[in-house]
Amino acid sequence: MKYDRVFRRFLSITLVAVVISGLSLIAVMRTLSLGLAQRVERGREAVTEELDRLASVPPSPAALVEQTATSFVGVRGGWLDARSRAAQLEALPIEWRAPLERTLAEAQASHARAVTTTEIGASTLVLAAEPGPARFAWTGYLVHPSMFSREWRWIAAGLAGGTLLLVVISLHGALAFRRDLGVLQATLTALGKDLNTAVPRPRLAELDSVAGGIARLAADLLASRDATEQLQRELAQNERLAALGRVAAGVAHEVRNPLAAIKLRLDLTAAGDGLPEPAHQALETASQEIARLDRLVGDLLLVAGKKMGPRQATDLGKLVRARADALGTWAAAQRVALRVEGEGVVTADPESVARALDNMLRNAVEAAPSDTMVEARVVAGAGAIEVRVRDHGRGVEPTRRSELFEPFFTTKAEGTGLGLAISRAIARAHGGDLTYSRAGDVTCFALSLPRGRDVA
Repeated sequence: MKYDRVFRRFLSITLVAVVISGLSLIAVMRTLSLGLAQRVERGREAVTEELDRLASVPPSPAALVEQTATSFVGVRGGWLDARSRAAQLEALPIEWRAPLERTLAEAQASHARAVTTTEIGASTLVLAAEPGPARFAWTGYLVHPSMFSREWRWIAAGLAGGTLLLVVISLHGALAFRRDLGVLQATLTALGKDLNTAVPRPRLAELDSVAGGIARLAADLLASRDATEQLQRELAQNERLAALGRVAAGVAHEVRNPLAAIKLRLDLTAAGDGLPEPAHQALETASQEIARLDRLVGDLLLVAGKKMGPRQATDLGKLVRARADALGTWAAAQRVALRVEGEGVVTADPESVARALDNMLRNAVEAAPSDTMVEARVVAGAGAIEVRVRDHGRGVEPTRRSELFEPFFTTKAEGTGLGLAISRAIARAHGGDLTYSRAGDVTCFALSLPRGRDVA
């Protein structure tokens, strides 16, 4: 997988860094050891040369008792015989005594010159002894470490600690990188199935910015999908309305003229004298039914957008108050009060807007519980004016809200299901809209109409 290749490259870089640090540490340690070896070698040369000098010069009687001064600074030496050996050994530092005894024993056993080195703390003691006829010539030099060795040892310790820290940090970073990449890969797979999947935020700052970009991309895709679905629903509704418009136009052409002729003949017959009262009432009933059918055809034409009157400047606040006054008596019988607030002027067909307002107010009064108030508020915005009608009814079931403005959708036993469809068609014909919302126990229908421009 791609993130496995990234992980391997990350480990390769880490390995190279560790190798370089390790080689640097080895170089420092090698430098320290070579420096000490060179100093020890120079010490061997010094004690050997001084032993050659001592062996070539016969000792004086005093030199057999005391240590002889040497020509090299820091080099000790002299002659030892059976009588002065114990005294001269007592005069030496205690850490020199045992190594010198071993060197003398080695020279005596081999009957030749012996050179030995002994570690004394951080220093190295170099001793040389050569047997003579009745005595030993010996020299010694304590090789101290370089005055800069402490600093180099600290540098070496720092390199070792840095290398270890580099390994730990690199392994931790590599594992964290692999883990966070795995989480992002799983999240991308889940987002392919559900755009609502939460995007976790990795600990690494670089991957966190990537995760933020993925989250924003998922949100944008989700919004685009919702907008697409909304457009599809609106397109389907527009197709249904277009089909309904074609049907309504055909019905209007085929039915309206015969209905008008029938109603005219019935009205003329009812206006004549000599008809019995039952026949007169039957004619009036038939005329009313024909009028109802004519209104139904008009409603269908409104829903399909085929019928709209002339536009003119309309005081929307005044129009809402007029419709509320017209429905006031009926609303009072339902024990519901009507209140209107706000002002605003729009360019619209007042008769069509009045029909939309009537539908909104009637629905609100019918949905409102007894002894409550229906509020109609005119709110002026920057580009539109809204009429918000609020009631405290039960509202529409959430599962059926998408059907609310569909033609012939109704929850009333005697409703036709065209009221809200007509009202929205009127609003959209004017360049506005009709929307539904629910907040707490308040239901709100908002009719918006463009402000300050002619939409005819």
